[in-house]
Amino acid sequence: MSLKKAYLYLVSIISLVIMVIGGIMLLDMALKTWVFTKADRDFYTAPCYAEKRVDASVPAQCTEEEEAKQKQREEDIRAAQKQRSASQAIAMLLVASPIWYFHWRLARKEV
Repeated sequence: MSLKKAYLYLVSIISLVIMVIGGIMLLDMALKTWVFTKADRDFYTAPCYAEKRVDASVPAQCTEEEEAKQKQREEDIRAAQKQRSASQAIAMLLVASPIWYFHWRLARKEV
């Protein structure tokens, strides 16, 4: 096997692995979104962080409005994480697919 052919197969395998990882990430996110909807929920809830307490010795007790704001913040964080994961997985697929196709086609021509 020539060095060129080994290079082509190596790049093809690496890009194929990257495509598989990107596909797994997308499948994982889809399953968590539509099938296992509680899988990405944190069952630990952080204590309420009340805004500007006058007396620090008094334990913080949040109002319903503050609790609603905190829950909204947590939902926003989860949504942002899903979007980051989706963009990363799609980018992996979009970059690795043409690289795999190009190198695989060249490697098969060399046969």
